[in-house]
Amino acid sequence: MSAGSPITVLISALGGEGGGVLAGWIADAAVAEGLHAQRTSIPGVAQRTGATTYYLEILPPAAGRGPGKPVLALNPAPGRVDVLIGTELLETARMVQAGYATPDRTVLIGVVRRVYTVAEKASMGDGRLDPDRLEAIAERYSKAALLGDLGAIAQAAGSHLNAVLLGALAGSGTQPIPPDRYRHAIRAGAKAVESNLRGFEAGLEFARTGRSEPAPPAETDDTMRPVAESWSLYPEAALPMIEAGSQRLADYQDDGYVALYADRLKRFAGRPGADAAFLSELARILALRMAFEDTIRVAQLKLAAARLEQVRAEAGARPGEIVDVIEYMKPGPEELFSLLPPALARRALAFLAGRGWDTWSIPMNVTATRFGGFIRLKVLASLRGWRRRTLRYADEQAWIEHWLDLIERTLAVDPDAAREVVAIGGLVKGYADTHKRGRRNFDRIVARVVEPALAGDLPASAFADAMLNARLAALKDPEGTALDETIRSLWASLAPDRQAAE
Repeated sequence: MSAGSPITVLISALGGEGGGVLAGWIADAAVAEGLHAQRTSIPGVAQRTGATTYYLEILPPAAGRGPGKPVLALNPAPGRVDVLIGTELLETARMVQAGYATPDRTVLIGVVRRVYTVAEKASMGDGRLDPDRLEAIAERYSKAALLGDLGAIAQAAGSHLNAVLLGALAGSGTQPIPPDRYRHAIRAGAKAVESNLRGFEAGLEFARTGRSEPAPPAETDDTMRPVAESWSLYPEAALPMIEAGSQRLADYQDDGYVALYADRLKRFAGRPGADAAFLSELARILALRMAFEDTIRVAQLKLAAARLEQVRAEAGARPGEIVDVIEYMKPGPEELFSLLPPALARRALAFLAGRGWDTWSIPMNVTATRFGGFIRLKVLASLRGWRRRTLRYADEQAWIEHWLDLIERTLAVDPDAAREVVAIGGLVKGYADTHKRGRRNFDRIVARVVEPALAGDLPASAFADAMLNARLAALKDPEGTALDETIRSLWASLAPDRQAAE
């Protein structure tokens, strides 16, 4: 900064996160300290295409001496931001990409949490952006970066996130404002004063120590024993994913299901080509597929305490306030009858299909936070012990064994292609129409690429590339049109070589 230039602060926040209150606290503290301060804001756009931004310029009175009041800018300029505060990692990276953070000037205070965009959620595969890369971008293009799980700090303090961010700003040393001025601004607001002061002090401590405290590692319990006993079989880099998968399946079913997961993974331990990356991805997708979303699982997830707490947090509910959660569901014959034993369920579904009744559904609005709705979901979730007797369970286990057999056969031929066979397991997800489309695309790839390659009808050199292209086509267009075209192009390109060989 040149002499007499203002200190500039840019805040990037999602809706409902108190960014405006944070900007107000900063401006009030600056004015109380005898500084010139101006703040403006630009509303964000819906569906996560942009955060709301708040911009402040703070100028010491001595720098603003003259015949009139100093003129301060209304909008930030790229390359001229001293402090960038971000409440969400991707939005912070967007501010960096726009040029508002520079290595020679900007101190960045950011929250490492992610709130996924619509595009990330709608992706047929894992559409999430790499958080480590986003953090690296923030650190690379800033003079100093205070990044941490400030949301967890706020929760631990029983405070709002904006108060923690204010404390981090006060402790960053970027403002000529003592911490007591910020405390006074919080008190002057006369809203949630005690909790906001706790958050402020927690943020101040975070700025002084530089990092938020990581959660202590979970101890191995009886649930983890089936996998823990075989941990020596796997590369160390694969163990975190295997442990996470085991915990997911323990919550989903029981210890016996975790043991089945461990037995399935053991089939690949120590096999040529089954390195840490291979086993990690296999462990991840296998756990997801074994924790398939049947009607029982959907009810279980809707009643999860963590989900209800998240809804309360997103609604900005205060302690003691009532928040109603209404679940909109539309189960069809497959979702309902798949809870029956296989033979009975298949007869019932065939009967409905023969009369054209297989497309009906039952629209339901279930208030999960009221007694009637809670009991309905609780009854469904309590059927977890019955799950092994259902048609959906039988179908899913048969599919998983077929997929694992394909992986084993392919691994013996081409490890690179085997990685792709592992990856296409991720095409199958969800329930109802989403599940059907995923299974249909999986079956197409197996029938037209995997099996012909294993039979020798597809050149070994083209196996892995063909699998990759087919998988990307399926992810691009879940309806299967792009996949069909990709497979046709593959076989058309191989036709001259096959004719010459014959």
